[in-house]
Amino acid sequence: METMTSRERVLAAIRRQDVDYVPCSPFFNPLTPQQRVGHRWQFPWGPSDTERVEYCFEHLGVDPVVGVPIGADPITGDPFGELHPYYPNPDVTSRAWNEDDVIHKVWSTPSGEIHAAVRYDPSWPHGMDVPFFSDFNVGHYVEPWLKTPADLECLRHILLPARTREHLDALRLAYREAQAVADKHQLPTFTSIGFGLTGAMLICGAEEICIMTIDQPDLVDEYLELEHHANVRHMEIAVEMGVDIIRRDGFYETADFYSPATLDRFLGKRLRKEIEIVHQGGKLLTYTANTGVMPILDHLAGLDFDCIMQIDIAFKGVDLGQIKSKLGGSKSFWLGPSSAFHMWDKNPELVRQAVRDVFDVFGKKGLILTACPTAHSIMPWENTLAMIDEWKRLR
Repeated sequence: METMTSRERVLAAIRRQDVDYVPCSPFFNPLTPQQRVGHRWQFPWGPSDTERVEYCFEHLGVDPVVGVPIGADPITGDPFGELHPYYPNPDVTSRAWNEDDVIHKVWSTPSGEIHAAVRYDPSWPHGMDVPFFSDFNVGHYVEPWLKTPADLECLRHILLPARTREHLDALRLAYREAQAVADKHQLPTFTSIGFGLTGAMLICGAEEICIMTIDQPDLVDEYLELEHHANVRHMEIAVEMGVDIIRRDGFYETADFYSPATLDRFLGKRLRKEIEIVHQGGKLLTYTANTGVMPILDHLAGLDFDCIMQIDIAFKGVDLGQIKSKLGGSKSFWLGPSSAFHMWDKNPELVRQAVRDVFDVFGKKGLILTACPTAHSIMPWENTLAMIDEWKRLR
């Protein structure tokens, strides 16, 4: 084949078309300063995402995606703040305070006040803030955000999509800046929109959301519908602007927490609508599912996502051959060595073997390589280099 650009190569791989060679499009997570305490920064670039793109393309020879922040920090989920932006009504205010090492935050809305509190300790990365959507909430909650229908009525004034001229102008400017970087090296653009039950876990707590799906299913449904409304609008914006790849993040929407029937009951119709919006605009939609994947293969097979991303291939019980057999006829795969089991190990040969295993099972059609879900800034850099070197040998 003629040599393809990175953009052509990645988009063709997602569509399960022929490529000149299998793309490697890795994801990286800088982590918070609190997570990096006692560790050395391993990335050979600084905190700028443009630096990441330039180094990956020019020095590593891989096919990085260029993030467009429409519905989330598309590469890492912004570890320093919210996982995704929202646009509260102008008559909404908030305040936060610290009381005996418990950080409280209240939003005041026309429907009343909504309150949450977290226990402060040295691992808390958000200072005097309690975000709605942060992984750190779950281990720190004293009181979660969403508990009652009254809380949901308050959220209706806060968790809103971009809709004013000022909102849209800011998003279009962010897109133009990202597109300029993408055009320079002919790279694909990428954004992440929607968290569904993943976001519900972060706003409710882990145990709480699982119980709520049983005890308060109507409240869960209404929250998911509120988020789905924002997802649809942000996906429409991404399609209108021309973003190449949209990801729907289902990181915690798996059998680690829910049965396949529960997932379909709360998510099925909403995911299908989101898929329809993206495909009608001629764009590609990927889906992240990291662990707890094997029991939900039929659920995933019934959803017309173009690509399943970031499955942990070393997680207990994972059968790559079964994944390929069940999903490979209609979906591509964006995966590779496990962050937890391979990328942290002191032996780079384990990373190389993981790359070989992925190529052996998935072949060279419909495959994109990355550490799953990401390579972290404090992991041995030699392992990322080993992953890339083995990819170059096999691609």
